[in-house]
Amino acid sequence: MFNNENGNTTIFVISLFGIFALMFVLILSFANVFIEKQHASNNAEQASIVASGVLLDSLEEAISEYDSWLILQLAKIPVDPDIEHLRPLGDQVESVKNSLPNRLTELEKRQRAVNQVLRGELGHNPFLPGFVSGELGSAEAAIREQVTNNIIANNGIVSQSKIVLNSSSDYRIEVETSTKYKSFKFDEYFSDEQRRLKQKGKGPTFEFAEAMGFSLDIEL
Repeated sequence: MFNNENGNTTIFVISLFGIFALMFVLILSFANVFIEKQHASNNAEQASIVASGVLLDSLEEAISEYDSWLILQLAKIPVDPDIEHLRPLGDQVESVKNSLPNRLTELEKRQRAVNQVLRGELGHNPFLPGFVSGELGSAEAAIREQVTNNIIANNGIVSQSKIVLNSSSDYRIEVETSTKYKSFKFDEYFSDEQRRLKQKGKGPTFEFAEAMGFSLDIEL
């Protein structure tokens, strides 16, 4: 009788340990899901900032090229009546940037100032769009390359990642990318697609794009 009770107790204890072990594995697996989801979110957010930085650099280069051209045109005698009222944009950008609150970072000030000046100028300046379009044409390839490199550096998944800028996203560059969830156990029961954790990140607003009809729709 006692041997039977001892045997039942041993089976019960072993079963209890098995249940605890299974619960422990499940808790670790679920915890890893949340960790990887946050990783994917951070990766997407960082990639959107990288893409926005490339776009901002391109816009600043367009302004620099436009200003150089305009200064040469204004130095001619006589000055073309179509351009005599125009002024370089670099000074305007600096003026707007200096008026922005100090709580903003230098990058945020640059982005807001460039966007504001271009948005106001593109509607009535027939010469500026050509300079901006030229830089935007090369920006797309640079955005593709740098976002790809950023995703790889953060151990994300490049394939099926998307980079979008359009009116439906409030003229923000939106990057959707993913990481692969690796469970503590049971990976063999899930396909690669099922273990993808997709997240989106958004950069700052670029309303100038509305005046240019500019958009991005890149699938990596």
